[in-house]
Amino acid sequence: MATEKSGGFLKFLIYATGPALITASVVVGPGSIVTASKAGGHFGYSLVWLLFCSSLFMMAYTYMGSRIGCCADRSILTLTAEKYGRWVSILAGISSFLVVAFFQSGNNLGVATAMTGLTGIDEFYWPIVFTGISLAMLFLSTNLYKLLEILMKVLIGLMVLSFLANLFYTGIRPLDFLKGFIPSFPEGSGDVARGMFPTTFSVVAALYAAHLAQGKKWRREDAGTAGKDAAVGIFMLFFISLIILSTAAGAFYGKEGIELGSAAQLSGALEGLFGSSARYIFCFGLAAAAFSSFLVNAMAGGGLLVDGLGMDKSFDRLPVKIGTTAALLIGMLIAMLALKTEFNPVTTILIAQAATLLAVPVCAVLLLLLANDRSVMGEMKNGPVVNGIAGIGFLVLCWMIWNTIGSIQAKFAALGAGG
Repeated sequence: MATEKSGGFLKFLIYATGPALITASVVVGPGSIVTASKAGGHFGYSLVWLLFCSSLFMMAYTYMGSRIGCCADRSILTLTAEKYGRWVSILAGISSFLVVAFFQSGNNLGVATAMTGLTGIDEFYWPIVFTGISLAMLFLSTNLYKLLEILMKVLIGLMVLSFLANLFYTGIRPLDFLKGFIPSFPEGSGDVARGMFPTTFSVVAALYAAHLAQGKKWRREDAGTAGKDAAVGIFMLFFISLIILSTAAGAFYGKEGIELGSAAQLSGALEGLFGSSARYIFCFGLAAAAFSSFLVNAMAGGGLLVDGLGMDKSFDRLPVKIGTTAALLIGMLIAMLALKTEFNPVTTILIAQAATLLAVPVCAVLLLLLANDRSVMGEMKNGPVVNGIAGIGFLVLCWMIWNTIGSIQAKFAALGAGG
């Protein structure tokens, strides 16, 4: 019986899952890797509880997005335009695109760091190479959703294997790990804690899960499968981040003078402690993480933009490909400027953060409203447990937005003082 159950789960993982794993691949990127590493390296296992909570919120919102995609006979922002006005769908689409396009530069820098660590070839060329690969996949594929699903399953599997191999070097302290589920904020952990939420809990990615569910051609009768898919996909997000945090806790916690501010510093520190093999294994996992979010992240921005504007959001149609191309090229150009010049990315970060102030609350409210709308969901509308988790998540998002406003004001003041 146990064999049958495990075989059934493996079959589900390989054949039935998809949208939530793709959603997770958007979130697991260089930013989440560095944040999880800083959390573990500087504060041990103390922030495991926070990673768990942010993953739980992400699971609830991905669950809502996927099930809306199953139950609605129209795309999510087309439905938004009909119910709440075209201006709301345009606001959601444009702000989501800006968030994605400007943060796409982080994926470029992540893949550049990883590939330079693996090959020794200068970082400057890798954004061009991987943007070119992504554009080829985008325009040459005849079934883009299917290609994404297969590719993301492979890349997530490679990430798990790579980061588990790094954990083998460092080991884990079981008692300290369990204590990490007790909520606490160690002194000085505020910035890392605030960074952990947006790099784990992405409402824009959860909104795009509705597009992915429709790309898989799920219908109302598949809503139960969509719920299981959300649980499995976002658990993988949590699991990968937890491995990285635990590796950093085992390798770096309590050690002085180790910098973990970037993926390059992290891979260098691993090599210093465990030799070149640890660096290569980490860079392999980082490359998989960066490229897994590379194309899908851009597609999320492009797809939500054209959907918000009332255009055809189908994966294999020209509007989505044009929007995705724009996001890819913006991210590539920002990364190349940062790598080859003394370009200060503060302005682009400010634009992305300002867009986040719009995109995050709009997307979260839309997901909550539509998932509780009986005319859309019927009997599949949210239950009290999902609403409770999502409601707490929304309050945390509001708190994050308040902190982001303060951060933007401080950066503008610093720019003014510098000018």
